[in-house]
Amino acid sequence: MKLSRLALFIVPALTGYIAPLALAQSSNATLEEVVVTATRRAESAQNVAVALTALSSQSLEDANVVDITDIGFLAPNVQLQPVSTFPGFATFTMRGIGTGANSIRTLDPAVNVMVDGMVVATQIAGQLDAFDYEAVEVLRGPQGIFFGRNSIAGAIQLRTGKPSEEFGGRVKVGVGSQSLVQLEGVIEGGMSSTLRGKLAVQYRSFDGYFEDNNGGTFVPTERNPSGADPGTATQKQTEQDSIFIKPTITWQPSDRFDLTVYGQYFEDDGGSGSTQAFVVPGAAPSTTFNLFGYTPPTDQFEVNHDLVGKSDTEIEQLVVEANWSVGNGVLTSVTGWRDLTFSSSSDIDGTPFLLIHFPDNEEEASQFSQEIRYAGEINDRLDFIIGGFYLDAEQSVIERRQFSGLTAGRDHFDYNHTQGAFTQDVKSTAVFGNVRWGFTDTLTLNAGIRFSREEKDLSVTLLTLCTGEGFNGCSNDKTTVSDDWSNTSPRVALEYRPSDELMFWGSWTRGFRSGNYNARAPSIAALGPADPEQADQLEIGMKADFADGRLRANITGFFTIYDEVQRITNDLDALGNPLQLLNNAAEAEIPGIEAEFTWIPTDRLRLMAGIGWIDPEYKKFTGVDMGAATVQENEALAKELEFERVPDFEYTVTGEYTVPITDRGDLIFRGQYAWREGFYTDTINRPLRAIDDYGILDASVRFENENWRVSLWGRNLTEENYADIISVGFNYQQFGGQARTYGVEVGYRF
Repeated sequence: MKLSRLALFIVPALTGYIAPLALAQSSNATLEEVVVTATRRAESAQNVAVALTALSSQSLEDANVVDITDIGFLAPNVQLQPVSTFPGFATFTMRGIGTGANSIRTLDPAVNVMVDGMVVATQIAGQLDAFDYEAVEVLRGPQGIFFGRNSIAGAIQLRTGKPSEEFGGRVKVGVGSQSLVQLEGVIEGGMSSTLRGKLAVQYRSFDGYFEDNNGGTFVPTERNPSGADPGTATQKQTEQDSIFIKPTITWQPSDRFDLTVYGQYFEDDGGSGSTQAFVVPGAAPSTTFNLFGYTPPTDQFEVNHDLVGKSDTEIEQLVVEANWSVGNGVLTSVTGWRDLTFSSSSDIDGTPFLLIHFPDNEEEASQFSQEIRYAGEINDRLDFIIGGFYLDAEQSVIERRQFSGLTAGRDHFDYNHTQGAFTQDVKSTAVFGNVRWGFTDTLTLNAGIRFSREEKDLSVTLLTLCTGEGFNGCSNDKTTVSDDWSNTSPRVALEYRPSDELMFWGSWTRGFRSGNYNARAPSIAALGPADPEQADQLEIGMKADFADGRLRANITGFFTIYDEVQRITNDLDALGNPLQLLNNAAEAEIPGIEAEFTWIPTDRLRLMAGIGWIDPEYKKFTGVDMGAATVQENEALAKELEFERVPDFEYTVTGEYTVPITDRGDLIFRGQYAWREGFYTDTINRPLRAIDDYGILDASVRFENENWRVSLWGRNLTEENYADIISVGFNYQQFGGQARTYGVEVGYRF
């Protein structure tokens, strides 16, 4: 049983902490305290009655975190994989709730990503670099009060530190495998008695995990009589060549007022998605083998494409936060602006023949948001927060597809070209409030509510066949649709604190995800919208520190009722081209448990573990073709499906051992192993689209003192073969995965 395996981890941990209590000895070794803003106040993570994983800048650096997807291995029941067909497209999942393995641009994310207090409205370019953040908070479960803009599954907060008054900075140089070069520099300090600033810059160049050497084998066939290699261009895949610039300025003219401007500029001239065609042992030969005599390479990180892909990203961002002490509280304003351009070309079939390409896709997205809130205190036992929120987000997308004429029974070189375009404008408004009442010294009631309204206007030209040569003669017919939805999301939590080191809580929270249109619909009738999703979650939790600050145990159990579940189902049109349909297809129940432990048995040794178990179950599932004879039989079979891209069981264990080197510094050995149970990557659980169990082993050794840090690191040292998704189109393709990489970094702080 899945639950019994979880018990093997948690029960010994719960019953066994008495031994370390007895063994504990007084020392300077203590557990890390990370300040979070999960309740819109600055508090220690251990004092917040919310299931969260808090990572300091030191933790991020020690774990060699490069971008936000790496954080998914550090928090239980959190999957932060990209969709991989479009580089950087964030299809994140928490506690079983996500958007699935698709890249439809008009779908709102289920997991909100917040950067310096501003919500990122779209999923494209959501695989953000984790550079120069003082803390990252992973908030699991619906965040219906303070992060209510569709955060039905959870939220990720990335927070840049404010500049220091003291002059200082740091530099770092890193090199590694796959021609990795990384340069970082940060400088900060006071510019006057009221003004201080910081400038952080990162340059990163990386060849990517995948290499095209025209590999694979060819034999003579009707469409390739010579059996020759087509001799397409060799190339790297998933490469990165990026610059990240982050200026931050704080103005504090008095003790009662401060204003901080957080700027970001990011540019990446990178490669395309990591499509690898592969042969399924024992399965019927694929189209490419039958018609072209081609068998792809067997090495996961070797590909053979005929299209030299690309993904060019540019992001400009500005957030202005102002805090003004008024009466017995603080009035806060957070104003955000973000502008994104993205273009890409991808070889989706992953072969040296043009079967399915996504060439020259173009998109732009811009957003403006404003939040104003007041956090006040009535007395020592009673405080409150009230606020309002506004978001205006617009995106414009052109999607192009090029298909082989084989799909229509014509010659291979008689290609089909399809093109679609849309512009979507989203306006989101909300008001929210929360009251915290400590009616005894040990019992505290938290109660809050958020009212949200979402409006969406969509102007779409369907993804249809172009009648001219190439992308000429494409349709310009536009259809305009609009709709709006309102939602009220409450949260009630009761906290019990028998001591400063121990807290229990129970809560009920409602989460909301707006109605969505499907811009890839095959017809106007199929545009939608799908109705909003709703999740009601019951949660009980414990946070505890024991053994004089040497042992920490944070454990949470939850049960979610998930209604009006929006699901994408895949089909083929009459020409064999893929269709993606969006429906409110399901209702589900999701029980789960999470546990995070930190133990410092000696001054030199630190052990950490994160464990997640989840068992989602559909209670209803309609509109899916399971191959049965009747609708009732189809629905009965569909109820037995497992959630896509959601491992039922996962764990990450980490150990650090410190060896002091006289008074010159410390040598620290670190190892991390993250294991994930296998999962399906499509809605209807096709066995050939399943990812097997896998585990990732990372390790590093570093020397550090007050000024210097030198690190030798390696990732996926056992070269575990895994992928993010598997799809079918003329043959099987898998996307994503991480090769073995290694490198060295040298940093200096002044």
